[in-house]
Amino acid sequence: MNLGQESGREGVLRSVRQDFDAHLARLQRYIRQQSISAFNEGIEEMAAMVAADIRELGGEASVVDGVDFPIVYGRIDSGAARTVLIHGMYDTVPAKAEEWTVPPFEARCIQFGDLGECLIGRGAEDTKGPLAATLSMIAAHRSAGVALPVNLILIFEASELASASLPAFVESHLTELREADVAYWPWHTQRADGTPVAWLGVKGNMMLKLRVRGGDWGGPVGNGVHGLHGIWVANPVQRLAAALAGLTTPDGRAIVVEGFYDPVRPSNGEDEELVRRLAERVDPAALLGEAHAHRFKQDTLLDALRAYCLTTEINVSGIRGGTVIEGGHKVELPGSAVASLDIRPLDGMTVEHITACLRRHFDKNGFPEVGIEVLSGYAGGAMPVSNWAVQALLDSYKECKLDPEIWPRTSTAIANHLFIETIGIPWIATTLGHSGNKHAPDEYLQVDGYRDAIDFIARLMWRIAQIAPERAPRY
Repeated sequence: MNLGQESGREGVLRSVRQDFDAHLARLQRYIRQQSISAFNEGIEEMAAMVAADIRELGGEASVVDGVDFPIVYGRIDSGAARTVLIHGMYDTVPAKAEEWTVPPFEARCIQFGDLGECLIGRGAEDTKGPLAATLSMIAAHRSAGVALPVNLILIFEASELASASLPAFVESHLTELREADVAYWPWHTQRADGTPVAWLGVKGNMMLKLRVRGGDWGGPVGNGVHGLHGIWVANPVQRLAAALAGLTTPDGRAIVVEGFYDPVRPSNGEDEELVRRLAERVDPAALLGEAHAHRFKQDTLLDALRAYCLTTEINVSGIRGGTVIEGGHKVELPGSAVASLDIRPLDGMTVEHITACLRRHFDKNGFPEVGIEVLSGYAGGAMPVSNWAVQALLDSYKECKLDPEIWPRTSTAIANHLFIETIGIPWIATTLGHSGNKHAPDEYLQVDGYRDAIDFIARLMWRIAQIAPERAPRY
């Protein structure tokens, strides 16, 4: 970086600090515009707002219709040698106002426990914080009168219900998306004690329902009947519970579905070493605190980390069937039962493969009545630590005098296989900033951490811009 470039970059970083009130106001404006994909509430308004902001920042932007929700597609061409594709989200999950300390869509900044000043609001972490930080990084360049050091391709989707629109969008825009050198997913991963966290990969996500209805196999047909018939008529709730229990070992530590892991490449020595290093430095109490739990399923921290990074899980999000009355009782033999599941597959595990394995497992073990209803799904992916883009990310942390935990994979689900495999470019993720309580009451983002996130993204863009072409092959 020459003196002129260094001076320009420092001007941008000063702008991040000097104009921070405006950057914070951007995030508050985004949170106040509700965009709840589960209810299809405010989605079009939020997409239009983001597109308008990109145009105001000097870029081109359009709102592209999708399979379920629209995608905001933006481009900023600064005439740079490198192009970064930034992928994010503009939607959130619902919020029950009565469960929050402050109203979830007012975006108030308050002193929040021992975390200091935090912005409280739905989307602060997931993912309007990263979205606003990205656009505020661009705004800091404009305010400083400095051109972006890279060209930007911006893709913001509504993906809380599983990125259904993204695959078709990528396929239809493949030629222009292949102009990118790297894809970047900004996400606040810093811990409450300031420790930064860098991800090399993510898992996929598959959402499905398992349903049992009374029929020829047994059980009452249609509505439930009196519980006295349970002696000679099968109970759909009990059958579903037994089928669910048979998916894992009794302690829930291992999936026992035959062939489930067949497409997965064995973990390599590099990943195993990264997990070992994590076990030496992470605080198990901090991890359990984030999960609001007292202990891991596994016996040791190393085993828990191996499971988290290198295996998948079948999570039962909810079960419904029959009637439960607190303080009372209804004698009933239910006519049906349903469970909502989410599975976080590893690289190579497709929705079709998982569905076929589950079907064979249920049929082989005497549960042919269990119906499988796939809602959505996609694969994840991971990068080797030696990749040039990963090294640029890690060097950006070093520039901030920080030593991040390096996780070979996180259970956060992102459809990054579309960037790694379909587009064919490296994928990197994470930024500074501590946040928490996503999908829960009192979702928060530390105010100082939000400023640090904008600063970090700017530094990363400048670092990527300086990498010579021969040092940055396509993935």
